[in-house]
Amino acid sequence: MIDIGRLLANTRVLYPESTHHTEVTTGLPAGILAKVQEGDGAAGVDYLEEVECVNRQPDTRSNANRYNLKFRKETQEETRKRKAFHHMGITLASESDLEASTGQFYPSGLGYPARPEWNKGMSKSALDMSENRHFRLFCEKLDREFAGTDLSLYELNLETWRQLWRVTEMSDVLLVIVDARFPVAHFPPYLYHHLAENEGRGIILILNKCDLLPPELVVAWEHYFHKTFPKLLVVPFSSFEGRRHPRGQLRMAAESSLRLVEACQQLVGDFVDLTLWKRKIEEERDMEVEGGVETIEDTQLQEPLSTLPEVHQHYKDGVLTVGTIGHPNVGKSSLINALMGKKVVSVSKTPGHTKHFQTIFLTKNVKLCDCPGLVFPSTVTKPLQVILGSYPISQIRDPIGVVHYVAARLDIPSRLGLDYFREPSDSPGKREKWTAFEICEAWARKRGYFTRTKGGPDTFRAANELLRFCLNGQKSLVLYLRPPGYTSDKEKLKSDPRVEDIKLIQGSVCLENTAPEDEEKTEKVQEEEEEDDEESDDNEEKRKFPLPNVQNKFSLLVEDE
Repeated sequence: MIDIGRLLANTRVLYPESTHHTEVTTGLPAGILAKVQEGDGAAGVDYLEEVECVNRQPDTRSNANRYNLKFRKETQEETRKRKAFHHMGITLASESDLEASTGQFYPSGLGYPARPEWNKGMSKSALDMSENRHFRLFCEKLDREFAGTDLSLYELNLETWRQLWRVTEMSDVLLVIVDARFPVAHFPPYLYHHLAENEGRGIILILNKCDLLPPELVVAWEHYFHKTFPKLLVVPFSSFEGRRHPRGQLRMAAESSLRLVEACQQLVGDFVDLTLWKRKIEEERDMEVEGGVETIEDTQLQEPLSTLPEVHQHYKDGVLTVGTIGHPNVGKSSLINALMGKKVVSVSKTPGHTKHFQTIFLTKNVKLCDCPGLVFPSTVTKPLQVILGSYPISQIRDPIGVVHYVAARLDIPSRLGLDYFREPSDSPGKREKWTAFEICEAWARKRGYFTRTKGGPDTFRAANELLRFCLNGQKSLVLYLRPPGYTSDKEKLKSDPRVEDIKLIQGSVCLENTAPEDEEKTEKVQEEEEEDDEESDDNEEKRKFPLPNVQNKFSLLVEDE
């Protein structure tokens, strides 16, 4: 017998802030509620048994938590099993073990909740009821067909999926942005089949952060996606290309942007002229910019308020609409800023920072639509989801277990120069294997992280820092996957003519001619800009108007007489 009270209570967790419809507030539309009362087996699967709201704000009357990431909460049994790896010796995987394909993370049978059928005669409440029912049945179907341990954490917030539906409906060309280190884990093939093959949409795969990879590996990924997905155009992209230039001032990723313009022109043909967009990029590339002066002045920014469905019109009003899709932390906001040549979208390492989609005009006839990051259903394990940036590091219960996952695929001790401090074993000349706990303990000693209570190494803090290094590709902790057959073809790929073009996009050619002190300066500036991006827009306004420098700061609190 189904406990309807518990089902209703659990469903309110999914829509705690939605109060504009009774169907959303109760969580069960009338049709589903009737099925539950009738004992329909399809509604008997409660996929909201344990839901975790990421980055949840304190109770407020506003809709601050409306677009928060929502995942299935990890059980204590899953956490206990992972903690068992803390003190197990780590065996480093071979390079061939890191080869992966899309089928490894997206097996057949998986999908995403596409918007249900609708018509213009439907009322807003009827449409809301239909979408709620469709999304619930989709989640229940996944839970029935895939075991809970095999299915990854994926987005359970319907409001966020509505943002995706709206972006795909209004866009002529879709940019699926992936992290070049883990492209097969970020690219859902069912999204390609639905949009490219069924709806005939033009899709461009953006291999973002390609500057973290060897150029021959980027070429290998291009060959893999061209062969596996014939209708897919692949564009390598480096958002920090301009910052690695020896002049050190350009903020636009000119080389990457030009490749993107060429790919868009290939898809739209003669319907939209992208000459103005291309000319702007070329002028920015050839212009000597001093002090990071912003050169693009005709930018228009607007935030659509409605997510109601619409019938797609190709190149409406002669404007090309380009939509962005991707997981959290793949660099969508940084890519948009690199295309614009200045900061127009706030950036953060926290998943779910971009709450709702917004449109930005690159030129008068090119409009970019930024969609919030979405975690698609897959079989990616939770440790890998943390490394991908889909799950916030700050909310992991067991960061040392994730360090074990990384250390089994990346030689952390040698890359960080950690000292092995364990007592020698009984067998002379035989050294014990590192464990994840020992790696965190050694890094804590090296950095001077100690707990206040007992004075021992703060392994928890060390583990968090190591994971952030791996997420950002810092301190040589760059973990990346390889396409099938890459290990055997690596030497042949180095002579591929595309390698030199990839180096130009990465900024490697310019970086080779940069003095070491200039390179250190560039990295320092990059770190400072990333720290500034973490602050809110309110803090940015405060920095523009600093408080006066007075000796007695409390005098500012005294009212003028």
